[in-house]
Amino acid sequence: MAVPAVGSAAPTGSVADHLVSLTGLRGILALTVFGAHFYLAFTMAGGTLDTPFVQDVFRVLFSRSGGTAVSCFFLLSGFVLTYIARPEDSATSFYRRRIAKIYPVHLVSTAIAFTLVSVRYEVPGPKVSLSHVFLVQDWVPSQWYYLTMTGLDWSLSCEAFFYLCFPVLLLVLTRARTWMLYTVPACCVLLVFTLPYVVGHTFSLTHPDPMEMVPTGAYGGPIGYWFAYVFPPMRMLEFVIGIAMALLVRRGAWRGPGVALSLLLCAIGWGVNLRLGSYLPLAAGMVIPFALLIAALSRADIGATWSPLRWKPLVWFGELSLSFYVTHLLVQEELFSRLWNVGMDAGLLPAPLPVLSWWVAVLSFVAQFVLATTAAWLLYRLVELPMLRKLRPKGVSPLPVAQSESPALPAGEARTASAPNSSDLVEK
Repeated sequence: MAVPAVGSAAPTGSVADHLVSLTGLRGILALTVFGAHFYLAFTMAGGTLDTPFVQDVFRVLFSRSGGTAVSCFFLLSGFVLTYIARPEDSATSFYRRRIAKIYPVHLVSTAIAFTLVSVRYEVPGPKVSLSHVFLVQDWVPSQWYYLTMTGLDWSLSCEAFFYLCFPVLLLVLTRARTWMLYTVPACCVLLVFTLPYVVGHTFSLTHPDPMEMVPTGAYGGPIGYWFAYVFPPMRMLEFVIGIAMALLVRRGAWRGPGVALSLLLCAIGWGVNLRLGSYLPLAAGMVIPFALLIAALSRADIGATWSPLRWKPLVWFGELSLSFYVTHLLVQEELFSRLWNVGMDAGLLPAPLPVLSWWVAVLSFVAQFVLATTAAWLLYRLVELPMLRKLRPKGVSPLPVAQSESPALPAGEARTASAPNSSDLVEK
């Protein structure tokens, strides 16, 4: 099956080809997931900071940022894959590129996690281990399956399901009329808000986990949390929203707010999301603002207009986001905690619980981030990029790596980037 064209393609090498601002957005999302794990690990262990203001800053920024960031990642996935779809592409070529992008990094991080879990706790069973290797762990409503290894590859299990369905979804939605492409996201948003409630109040688990790694009571219990947050068909609603939005943008039919207003709506939505209860903060609370922001940022890149997310360091970090995402929790839980214990034994560092000085918390945050970024850069340079170049289909030309800091041009003027060197080409 060929992956259909999705409208008139942008010129090769143009700013529209690589949507730099969306790469920068990926960097922000990876940082918020990191911050969520830093904050939750500290507070769930009973820790507090000695300064209420700094405690509140961490709470506002990170107490619910993990789930919302993953939701935006799913929206981005559907949007970007649709926007860069090639007319000459085939389903086989698409699958090969996705495997080349995701699977080597996944296998390395899973092998590291398997080793650490085996040494620290016990060797995971063969069913659990194989479910992670083949990215099918999300289909079992048990945290012992979907949270055992890295604690984060459950989202890759969702992505694997999305990729499997993408050629068919794109074929169907590409043929839809414009009014239908507005209706599809609206229906998906409605289901994101309501379907977990129906399922959570209709079904229950006959054999729930005897002990939960992540408490689910506040999110509707084991079945509600799993269905709303982990179950791949449920999370594919966000992926489909991304596809429909990309098709509207490619057709020039999207009518939505610009970047500044979309950022303001995200800030308002973030505040509202902090006050939502049950399963709503996991995805529903920010799905509309994030969808509007993605469309606005893409149009800013296409039109070479203002966007704050083309900052070079942010775009660079966005390129590392996959490797950072799959490794940062291992660094936080294993490497940093062990280094902290060494410092405590040497009398150089204070005990992190129950009360920690705010400046020690900030330095700890920065130190964890530097260690996690270093590990991600090594994985990116030694595994992700080399395997991507080795495994991607030879007959499909790669897209140029994102270029940042593109200055705006007057309306109506086209932008064409310089031809990149072959060493700068990556499969996005």
